[in-house]
Amino acid sequence: MNRLPFAPLLVAGAALLGGCFNLSNPGVGALGLSPILDSMFVGDTLSPLTVTYVDADGVQKSPGAVKWFARVDSVGGVPAPIVTIDSVTGKIVGRRRGATLVFAEAQNLLTAALVVVSSRLDLTLLLDTVFVMPTDTITLPLAVVQRPGSPPSTEWFSPSPDASRYTIDTATGLVTAIQPGAALAYIAHAATRQDTVAETGAVVVMTLGSPSGGRYFASVLGISIRHEGGAATALNYRNTATGRLAFRLVDSIGSRTGPVFERLMVTLPDSVVGVGRFDIDTLNPQEAGASFGPLDAVCNPPRSWAVWSSGSQIAAFSHNPFALAAGEITVTQYQTIPGGAAISGRYTFTARRTDLYTDDLGKLTIRGSFVAPLVTYSTSCER
Repeated sequence: MNRLPFAPLLVAGAALLGGCFNLSNPGVGALGLSPILDSMFVGDTLSPLTVTYVDADGVQKSPGAVKWFARVDSVGGVPAPIVTIDSVTGKIVGRRRGATLVFAEAQNLLTAALVVVSSRLDLTLLLDTVFVMPTDTITLPLAVVQRPGSPPSTEWFSPSPDASRYTIDTATGLVTAIQPGAALAYIAHAATRQDTVAETGAVVVMTLGSPSGGRYFASVLGISIRHEGGAATALNYRNTATGRLAFRLVDSIGSRTGPVFERLMVTLPDSVVGVGRFDIDTLNPQEAGASFGPLDAVCNPPRSWAVWSSGSQIAAFSHNPFALAAGEITVTQYQTIPGGAAISGRYTFTARRTDLYTDDLGKLTIRGSFVAPLVTYSTSCER
């Protein structure tokens, strides 16, 4: 699967070094780049980013001489820069598809910005892997980016490698799940008169026979970039304010005590007892509650909401100031199994990172699919 790479320090560095001045240490001064997130196409040239310097007294001054350099990325251990940058002028040239950091050094200070390089015709799978149960249907989401002035593109999909497991409409990407088994590839294509690209993902058709073994896959796009999957579980649990049952889907990777822990959680104020579509609303960090804030939006959800978090440093809450809903979660199947139920479905919502909550750079778009066991705790709130 070809996709934009992600390294935690890459994105965190762009946000922390370039996003704002470090005024917590005013005795040193601060350096900033603008914009901190920029994009270009392979072969194109990007003008130097703007460098701003604030001295130890908080006064903006000329940064003086600036030295520029770019992160050196590699493929198979061989140096293969995504961009090159003129060390004196700061002019950037896109070399290959990907995302990387460029750095500016001045006044004995260092700052960075994130540059994303796209091909002249770029195809991204918005769900590299989809998890479904038999008879589920899902249209595979794609994103196609073209260099301005390019001829129109056409998109299509290869036939299913095994039509007894899943079928696909090659024109629309509509998948119909049939029989459980190991992951099977799907291939998406895009072409113009000049360029042709293809990306490979996977379809996993599965069933659950007990309250364990749930799986999910999600993509997070924005200044944080993720394409990953892990364990999925769902609960109907007691809403401490109303006494009724609420619902929570938890998709996670790793553990709180391990070196890697990420969690994506969707909470509804009412239980899920069948198929349906449910809005995901905006919830700001102050309302979040439990481990996220002063109120308890987990055991007493004021409305439907969602959060994605990476470790203890990054969290993004469902957020859309321009619409009634930030997204939706759809339960496409509900089946009774020993010990509870099994559900499948998908979600799509926009979110805002808490560290960039008032900045448009903090906006994330999150999509996922899941097959999860659903158990009920009618007498307690299970966090």
